[in-house]
Amino acid sequence: MVLITGGSGYLGGRIATSLKQSGYQVRVGKSVESDSKGFSIDLTDDHSINSACDGVSSIIHLAAMNAQACDHNPEKALLINGLGTLKLLKAAKKNRVSKFLYFSTAHIYGSPLRGKINEELLPRPLHSYSITHRVAEDYVMEEACQQGLSATVFRLTNAIGSPITPQANCWMLVANDFCRQVVINTSIKVHSNKFLQRDFIPISSICSVVSSSLNSTVLDGEIVNLSSGIAITLQSLAILIADRSEVVLGFRPHIDFLGNSTEVDTKGLIISNRKLSNLGFKIDGNLSDEIDRLLLNCRKWFSN
Repeated sequence: MVLITGGSGYLGGRIATSLKQSGYQVRVGKSVESDSKGFSIDLTDDHSINSACDGVSSIIHLAAMNAQACDHNPEKALLINGLGTLKLLKAAKKNRVSKFLYFSTAHIYGSPLRGKINEELLPRPLHSYSITHRVAEDYVMEEACQQGLSATVFRLTNAIGSPITPQANCWMLVANDFCRQVVINTSIKVHSNKFLQRDFIPISSICSVVSSSLNSTVLDGEIVNLSSGIAITLQSLAILIADRSEVVLGFRPHIDFLGNSTEVDTKGLIISNRKLSNLGFKIDGNLSDEIDRLLLNCRKWFSN
């Protein structure tokens, strides 16, 4: 049995579906405020966490407050993202869980992300979102040094792909927003600087790494970047989505670049996945299949 906290969310929903298709029993953990299906978990309540961990062999911990919510309420962010992770780790050990996979963020390296980044770089989190994830990382690594719990930290860049349902809270993400614009407006408006660089990794690749990690010991006690290893500009992303729209939807959307168009200091960004690759995990960085699926689902969900 695999418990996925945040299992009804954007990334969690895809991972849960992938693991079920691979034959795993999955317990989808959701927040008590969510009206989606799943096992309600209150990360501030020991009894709730212990109940969720009962009978579980592995935990994939995705549940966390997002960046905007963290900035709005830093104290709650520390309570949920930091202390909530510690409580979950303690419950995992109490219930003899053997595997713990924690999803952190590449933003722990700083803001803005720039230059060549690998796991040896000293983290410099500057916002409540990244600070509280770094706190959680330290708790996970502390437990990884103890006996009985195999733990891994994934520092994720930017997942790209379709959610399971249109209700997923993901449409503010840049690729999802662009694809939704294509269907609704037959155009893409890029409000941020078109030269901003981001590392986008297909959700299918994330699912593959997670599945392999559950059946391997090579990542036990490790912190690894979960990235494509290639950064592209928002301009390149918009053009790629326009290209794929022409293929799968039959039309090419117009692109308007409305933001500042001066060169920015994220030029040359590389978030290395060499450590993960050297440990035997291969990342397919091709975004086309995920963008195609995202565009087709946007047409199904949002077209008039």
